[in-house]
Amino acid sequence: MKIRYYADADIQEWHDHTLRLLRTVHNNHDILVEIVQIDEQYGPITNFPGEVRSSTPEDVYERDFKQNRDLAANISRPPSKVYKFEGDIDIAGHVAVVTDDVQWASTLQGDAYGHGTGAKDKTPIDFLADVSESPSNRICIECAHLLDGDETFCPACGFEPQ
Repeated sequence: MKIRYYADADIQEWHDHTLRLLRTVHNNHDILVEIVQIDEQYGPITNFPGEVRSSTPEDVYERDFKQNRDLAANISRPPSKVYKFEGDIDIAGHVAVVTDDVQWASTLQGDAYGHGTGAKDKTPIDFLADVSESPSNRICIECAHLLDGDETFCPACGFEPQ
């Protein structure tokens, strides 16, 4: 399992905060992290503990989002309704949980501030903040099953976080 960031977020503060949180997740919990830079706005990303590569939004959408049934089930909407608007692809700034394929991805930009009730579960910054504190707040590190933070073990694989 790894966490992937589709860089760069529209707002530099969000981008910088996301990079800090990804480093914390990797350094504190040994979770693999990577970046696919699809919209470079703030210069090259250096001193990052994971792989950094470039791609186009179209290639990323085709590979990771389009016709991804696991992702659609975990975000409760077709990816085409979340990441595509009138033909424009809007993936930059999001984070995803990846096993062989993307299992979950943020559906709102930035953090929960201003998005309203229930947004915290859908934003990249809030997701990463929860995982950096304790991965079991949001995800099983063994099978990438999404958690709500109240479980004492993963209902999908039985893993018990320490």
